[in-house]
Amino acid sequence: MTTASNSYHHGNLRETLIAATIARLARQNDATISLRELARSVGVSIAAVYRHFPSKEALLAEVAAAGFAAMRRKWDAELPPEGSLPAAERFQLLGQQYIEFALSAPAHYRLMFEHQDVRQFPVLLDAAHACFAYVLQTAGAAVREAGVDMRWERAAASAGWSLGHGYVMLLLSGRLEMIDGGKELSPALVPRFFQLPVEALLEQERQP
Repeated sequence: MTTASNSYHHGNLRETLIAATIARLARQNDATISLRELARSVGVSIAAVYRHFPSKEALLAEVAAAGFAAMRRKWDAELPPEGSLPAAERFQLLGQQYIEFALSAPAHYRLMFEHQDVRQFPVLLDAAHACFAYVLQTAGAAVREAGVDMRWERAAASAGWSLGHGYVMLLLSGRLEMIDGGKELSPALVPRFFQLPVEALLEQERQP
């Protein structure tokens, strides 16, 4: 009997399937998953999988939520504490770590953002909201430090997230390489542009 089967009989098949899906995504570039192959890889039947997840989409929602949780753990572990450096610099470091995470797990990252409507899966919706709340807090500190009205913190956070996500998706799709000079925009350089939303909002505040 396989280890996975033993795990199932001990009530751990749910966690085993999530871990196996994440491991499978780590070996590929796209987010395509065969539930039958996944079940076979952990030594159980499709019926056993459906006893824990009502659908393939429900399993993938849990896996996507785990991705957002992993991103937050990376920030908690690697981002310097608030107040230990200028807030604008901390916001840029968050962007750098965001891009690092995405490029280290491209298939998992794609699943996090390409899965079905997150509103159908509370666990995924909550995980995504928690991640954005982290970005919002970090961007808000940069907005406050710059002396911009705090009503703009959500705009700054959304702009930063859009910049990071857009860059990652263009890079993963190969579209960036098709543009003259596209290769000059390296993953390390992109986060420096996270200061632009705050600067743009500061200019907005100065206008009569």
